[in-house]
Amino acid sequence: MSGLGDSDRYKHGLLAYFSEEEREDYIRATAKDTVTIRGDIPPDLQIKEDMRLLVISDDQTYLTHGLHKYPAKFIPEYPRWAIQKFLPSPGHTVLDPFCGSGTTNVEARLHKQDSYGIDIDPLARFITKVKTTPLDISILEQAQKRILSRLQKPVSKDVEIPDFSNRDYWFRKEVSRDLAYLKRVISEEITENDVRDFFLLCFSSTIRKVSNADPELVLPKISRVMREKERKGRSIDVFASFRAILKRQMPNIKMFSLKCPKSQPYFSQVIGKDARQIGLPRETVDLAITSPPYLNAHDYVRAHHLEMYWLGMLSSAGDKLKLKSKYIGTEQVHVGDYAQLHRTGYHKLDGTLERIYAVDKRRAYIVYNYFVDMKKTFKEVYRVLRPGSHYVMFTGDNVIRKIPVQTHGFLVECAEDVGFLTELTFASELIKRFEISENRNEHGGLIKEDWVLVFRKE
Repeated sequence: MSGLGDSDRYKHGLLAYFSEEEREDYIRATAKDTVTIRGDIPPDLQIKEDMRLLVISDDQTYLTHGLHKYPAKFIPEYPRWAIQKFLPSPGHTVLDPFCGSGTTNVEARLHKQDSYGIDIDPLARFITKVKTTPLDISILEQAQKRILSRLQKPVSKDVEIPDFSNRDYWFRKEVSRDLAYLKRVISEEITENDVRDFFLLCFSSTIRKVSNADPELVLPKISRVMREKERKGRSIDVFASFRAILKRQMPNIKMFSLKCPKSQPYFSQVIGKDARQIGLPRETVDLAITSPPYLNAHDYVRAHHLEMYWLGMLSSAGDKLKLKSKYIGTEQVHVGDYAQLHRTGYHKLDGTLERIYAVDKRRAYIVYNYFVDMKKTFKEVYRVLRPGSHYVMFTGDNVIRKIPVQTHGFLVECAEDVGFLTELTFASELIKRFEISENRNEHGGLIKEDWVLVFRKE
């Protein structure tokens, strides 16, 4: 193995956990030459099953794509490629059933396509709404002047600070006061809903930067680095942080609004919370594009709970647990749920579930439930797609209790079982791998590559 790169060493290190048949399949599937593309993927690129792409993105902060941090975002080049390949003319309808921060929906609007987005995460829905809504630039600039003028005056002590669990652990008292005042100023100075939402999203981007949590970590934690900064007398200025975010994001929302003016007839709408129940009539969608939740990879509620408390999307720890229980792949399960092994009827997947169950019954049920729920979403997407239309999905494989889970292959089985034809599957390496970690030097839920799955409804 002396000639292997880091990616290959990682993969070969996993082979110890595969059966002999799985090992041969995995080596065959990953022994591909990599085609490197910088920027857009040509829609006419002849992609074959044995190809591996490495897409170097230049557009992750282009226009409104970078308005707010969001974990595990897929790069704009992916949905752009799918839209250009399958919808060469304007005026069609795109659906993202797991819209996250709205990457697909932004690209759909830029390409003069209507789009719908669905996500269980309330912050995701809010981000998507703001990122896809063009604004009146004169109203936007006037609102900015009024807000910044108010922030130059003494802060009122008569502000309502939200009360939530461990608030004073995460925020200094003076920081909480300034955040509450900033939010009040935004609410008082702006009456136009869409413009106010843009400034509230900038307010949300400020929260982690002025908290005690390490802003470099996905999940909030007061790390050793932050404790050392605190010991040295870390300076926190809420209003300066907010102004810096406005300076960076105002040009982006203005440019987006010029490229996609409100006068255009194309729309982007967030229409629901659950991809298992899509509120659209049958056969009304021309293309679906998504990156579904990674299995066992990320706690979205924990990652966003500080922002959601300040935005009024959560009010208690009970709210947080209730919301977590609704996510596909949730770990909020009861002991009775995994008292016995559950099977899906898919031979290879059930074999994997048996191996996980032998070491972790609870985790086996979580994996089982993930694929059951994902099959429900396939049925719904199949229902709303027009005949001949495509569903393009970007997903990653996983390792659960040192047992490989070939997620992309099992999702193909689910899709085909509800009626989809699989037109193409290929691997796309991640230039910056996706890691979920509480510490800067630890890895968990490591995702090294995406699998691109292209399905078609006959």
